[in-house]
Amino acid sequence: MKKNQYRPLVLVVLLLAILAVASTALAAEQAGNYLNYKEPEPAGASWLSTLSYMFTLLVMFGAVIAMAYGTSRFLGKKMGNVIANGNNKVCATVSLGQNRAVQVVEVAGRFLVLGVTDHNINLLQEITDPEQIEKLKTQEPVDRSAPFEQVFHKHLTSLQNMSERFPGVFGNYSRKDK
Repeated sequence: MKKNQYRPLVLVVLLLAILAVASTALAAEQAGNYLNYKEPEPAGASWLSTLSYMFTLLVMFGAVIAMAYGTSRFLGKKMGNVIANGNNKVCATVSLGQNRAVQVVEVAGRFLVLGVTDHNINLLQEITDPEQIEKLKTQEPVDRSAPFEQVFHKHLTSLQNMSERFPGVFGNYSRKDK
């Protein structure tokens, strides 16, 4: 039994030895031609190959855009049901510093006061007073986003004031309409 156990291993080693000897013999036979090697000439670029390359590039770009669009639509449908539920909304937010806030949130008809940080959300209190609940329900949602034009002019004015304070850094671009 032990004799038959090593038979496949011996056959594999013998086969590898025969292949090594045969490849060495073949390599020695062709050894004279390695000095005659010629570098292949690069294929000239024609307008047709350039056009086909550009077309392939545009098709691949379109495929990536289509896959990104399809993925966002798929995930939007899956996540949209969770996010866009009409029963859940943030009623009020009070910022307590950078990345810290207290929020009043309506979830499934219950009003919760939450402490929110980067790493944690804590339930501080549930509002059960009917008077407070009615006040929160009738409260108009506050649009905190300023129009783009206001934000743009605020930052532009800030940059112009900075250029007046530090003329060496910004050159001679000071406001002349004062």
